[in-house]
Amino acid sequence: MKPLHRQVLLPFLLLTSVFSLLTSCVPAAATLSTSTDPQPLAEYVFVTANPLPTATAFQPAPPTQTPLPSPTSPPTATPLITNTPQPTETPFAPATLSPSNTPAPVSLPASADRPQYALSVLMDYAGHTVDVDEAILYPNRSGTALTSIALGVNPNLWNSVFFLQSLTVNDQVSSNNTLSGQWLTVNLDTPLQPGQAVKIGIKYRLVLPYSSAKVENFGYTSRQTNLIDWYPFVAPYSGGSWVLPDPFSYGENLVYEKADFRVSLSFTNPESQPVVAASSQAALENGKLVYSLSNARNFTISASPEYQVSSADANGVTIYSYYYPEDANAAAMALELTRMSVNTYSKEFGPYPHNVLTVCETDLNDGLETDGLYFLARNFYRAYDGTVQNNLSVIAIHETAHQWWYGAVASNQAVEPWLDEALATYSERVFFEDNYPNLLSWWWNFRIYYYGATGWVDTRVYDTASFRAYVNAVYFNGARFLEALRTRIGDEAFFAFIRDYFARSNGRIVSGNDFFAILDLHTSSDYSDLVGNFFHYR
Repeated sequence: MKPLHRQVLLPFLLLTSVFSLLTSCVPAAATLSTSTDPQPLAEYVFVTANPLPTATAFQPAPPTQTPLPSPTSPPTATPLITNTPQPTETPFAPATLSPSNTPAPVSLPASADRPQYALSVLMDYAGHTVDVDEAILYPNRSGTALTSIALGVNPNLWNSVFFLQSLTVNDQVSSNNTLSGQWLTVNLDTPLQPGQAVKIGIKYRLVLPYSSAKVENFGYTSRQTNLIDWYPFVAPYSGGSWVLPDPFSYGENLVYEKADFRVSLSFTNPESQPVVAASSQAALENGKLVYSLSNARNFTISASPEYQVSSADANGVTIYSYYYPEDANAAAMALELTRMSVNTYSKEFGPYPHNVLTVCETDLNDGLETDGLYFLARNFYRAYDGTVQNNLSVIAIHETAHQWWYGAVASNQAVEPWLDEALATYSERVFFEDNYPNLLSWWWNFRIYYYGATGWVDTRVYDTASFRAYVNAVYFNGARFLEALRTRIGDEAFFAFIRDYFARSNGRIVSGNDFFAILDLHTSSDYSDLVGNFFHYR
């Protein structure tokens, strides 16, 4: 988030301000013993990626001008919604709002193979508040009885932002819970047996923070409101504990299971409601925007009264671009490169898992991926020079790749960030190889060699003293490792491995062990020296 950790390339100063843990109306608990991070933060709590504003100091683009790629079909203005309900992907019943103008309870299916989220959302855009009635159906697939359920609550890392109003378990009021930092632990009166499911209901209010430093996508600015990691979600359960790594001053920390989402969104002042971008396309139901998204890591919303929208088609995948009016030319480039990237990655890696992908211009400093939607910084749009040799182009290509390496194939972003960041960075190389082979040398110099990329590829977010060192190691040296591996085993074996890795890992949360185990199925070449040169923990 994800994600601000994207290509921020000046030396990083550690955050000096402290974000207090919000206890809300639920008693706080001590730090949970299930936190297994190598450097848990006792004194400071940081928000998600890169909480300091820094420039993106890429090498200036060379004077050689590369024409804007010609779209297969020109972008067209696209209405936000239609009056005809769109086909839905999940079996949820529609959520409604009560006459009292507060979110009403939502419906969930009786059973599920993966977590189900139904969220009835009432946003006061001008007042910067969001009232949510959330229902979660969580099936126990762990193979062991669970006495508690751990939910991640990212908004609770801000002071006076997350206000828990009520919590139920199987429709019964529950008070046996603790809220501390990003942990909401729901203790169960009766253990949840393997194969059983539990329904958790949560009512809460978000008083959105102002992103004055343009460093965090959650919250609002003068031009937009962004809801990212905005709802409590059940952390993955693995190895006998809940996987909810501690936040750090840069990088990302959250790990997500695949889930199904049903989101009903309405506004306190519908006559002046903003244009809304989201992880899936909206249907209009009884005056509400209703979204369905299945088999996804998360669900994201971005709203602005200034948004313009255009669209393009990538072999059946609809690409939406939301942008500010003054940046229409740059937005056309972002839209077209996203379309081209979806086609390239679908061919080289495997099919894109959804039927919609959205790109949003944001007041954020960098780029940020979420499932089905990614953000691009306004300064990228403003600096766009009419070519593909700039940050707007490269970061759009990078963030689109995260739909494969983050969205489809997930990993522990805090402990093994190379599994998505190195692959997403190397995917840029694949894109240029397929679409602009004459610019490959430029790409290597602009992205990799200019910074003298060094450091262990498997660096954790907790391991380095600066964001510059983290990016050099994980992103850029990670790309160098993948290039060396490709050279060692050959193109045929390398791309056969990448496609198989995607196919076997799609929908899973993988580890480095999975990566190398699948690699060994595709080569008999000895690459142990590469691992020794590039990796610390193996």
